[in-house]
Amino acid sequence: RIRAEDIPYYLDFMRHLSENGILCPAPVCLKNGEVLSTLSGKPAALFPFLAGHNVSQVDITPALCGELGVFLARMHMAGQQHGLRLENGMSFDAWEARLRRVGSTAQSYLDVLEDVRAQWPKNLPMGSIHADLFPDNVFVLDGHIHGVIDFYFSATDFLAYDLAIVLNAWCFDKNHVLDPEKCRAFLDGYQSVRPLSAAEKASFQVLAQGAALRFLSSRLHDLTFHDSSALVTPKDPSEYIKKLEFHRDNALF
Repeated sequence: RIRAEDIPYYLDFMRHLSENGILCPAPVCLKNGEVLSTLSGKPAALFPFLAGHNVSQVDITPALCGELGVFLARMHMAGQQHGLRLENGMSFDAWEARLRRVGSTAQSYLDVLEDVRAQWPKNLPMGSIHADLFPDNVFVLDGHIHGVIDFYFSATDFLAYDLAIVLNAWCFDKNHVLDPEKCRAFLDGYQSVRPLSAAEKASFQVLAQGAALRFLSSRLHDLTFHDSSALVTPKDPSEYIKKLEFHRDNALF
């Protein structure tokens, strides 16, 4: 799902974050001063080793969610200063294409998508965002966040949309029910660094629905068209069906 022409953006975003104190592995410069080269006919880059381990469900405590909120806010503020821009290729058109390919079983979600599209905000704070900050993309060391990896869905988009993606990924329990304590710690941590505007709060319910649709559409598509010979196991879309239903019925602000 990655276009070769977009790789310089991902690498430059990682460099920019690292230079601004955000813990992520920055690409290593080669002797010719470039960070991107070719290996066996494919784009290649070299990164330093990142200590720690990715986050398991057991690791996700309210305290870690609060720490994550602070980390994400700092990352967003740095992302606002990133000089490069890249349109988010995993937005409405991509969601719609995947759902339409699935067929009639996805019709109800296409209806929701059109409703969300009609309510989508126009002018919120933007910058370079991670857009895929799931627990397996965050490393912890000695119980604290030590770094972030996997920037290959990053793009220029609303910061509050990225906040909603992360909330959906971190603040629900194993039964996909919102954990109020984790949610409050995460949002309070974030706003201790970057308070949300009134417009961001007013739009957050629809942004959270869009964040759920983004992963629901991908998971439903990947499950429907899974290649049994592939090494990757498709993820269950029902998790994001429940999260979408929650955000349809509940506003967090």
